[in-house]
Amino acid sequence: MMREASAPIKVKLFLIVGVISFAFGAILIRYSSAPALVIAFYRLLFATLIMALIGLTRSRSWIRLERKDYLLITLNGLALAVHFALWITSLKSTTVAASVILVDTSPFFALIFAYVFLKEGVSRQFLLGLALCFLGTFLILGSDLGVEVNLVGDLLALGGAVLAGLYFFIGRSIRQRVDFIPYVLNVYGVSSLFLLLFILASNTPLFTYTETDYLIFMLLALGPSCLGHNSYNYSLKYMKASTVSATVYGEALGSTLLAVILFKETPSVLVIFGALFVMIGFYLSVIRQPS
Repeated sequence: MMREASAPIKVKLFLIVGVISFAFGAILIRYSSAPALVIAFYRLLFATLIMALIGLTRSRSWIRLERKDYLLITLNGLALAVHFALWITSLKSTTVAASVILVDTSPFFALIFAYVFLKEGVSRQFLLGLALCFLGTFLILGSDLGVEVNLVGDLLALGGAVLAGLYFFIGRSIRQRVDFIPYVLNVYGVSSLFLLLFILASNTPLFTYTETDYLIFMLLALGPSCLGHNSYNYSLKYMKASTVSATVYGEALGSTLLAVILFKETPSVLVIFGALFVMIGFYLSVIRQPS
C-alpha cells in the first residue's frame, strides 16, 4: 500500500502550488468583466493550446485514441462545459465562499453516480457523511433565502458541482485506458467547442474584450486548468486519492480568505457552519472511505 511518507517533498510542494492556483481561480473570474460563457471558453481554449504544445514534445502515439473513447470524451467535454458555465455564472451572483464551497461538493456527486450506475456499495459512514454534506448545503442556501440573486447563484454552484461530479465519474473510466495529456487535451478541446456553440446560440459577443480580460483568461488556463489539474494528477502517483481529494477544501479556504481581503466578503454565520458540516461530511464519506 502507498504511504504518504513516501511522497517526495517536491510532489507535496507541487500539490500545494496547485491548490493555491485553484484558490486564485474564483478571484480572477471576479475581476473579469466578460460574460461567464466567454470566460469559460477562452480558459479552456487556451488550456487546450497549452496542453497541445506540451503533447507535441512527446511521441505522436499519445494522440491516437480508441473509437469507444470518443463518445465518452464528448460526453465528458459537454459535462465540463456546462459545469464551467454554471459555476462561473454563480460567481457573478453570489459570494465567493458560498460558490466555491458548494461547487467543491462535486466528489460526493461522483460517488453517488458510481453508486447509481455502477452499483458500487456504500457504507453507513458514507451515508452519514452525505447527510452532513447536504445539511451544510441547505444551511448555505438558507443564508441567502432573503436575497434572490444570491440564492440563484448558490443553486448554479450546486448545479456546477453535479456536473463536475459527472465529469469525474466519466473521467475515471476513460483514464483507465488513456494517458493524462491526451485525455485532458481532448476533453478541453471538446468542451471549448461546446462553449463556442453556447456563445453563438446566445448571441454573446466573442471578441471586443479588454486586455485585462484576455490576461485573466490566460492566467486561468495556466493556473487552475493546467498547473492545478496537472499537480492533482501527478500527485496521485505518490499519494492516496483520498488525500489529494481533501485538498479541494484548501481551495475553498484560500478563495474565501482572498475574497475577505480583496472584496470585503465576510461569510455569514450560516455559511461558516454550513462549510463545517460539508467538510466533516467530506471527511467521513470520501477521505475515510476504503480505497
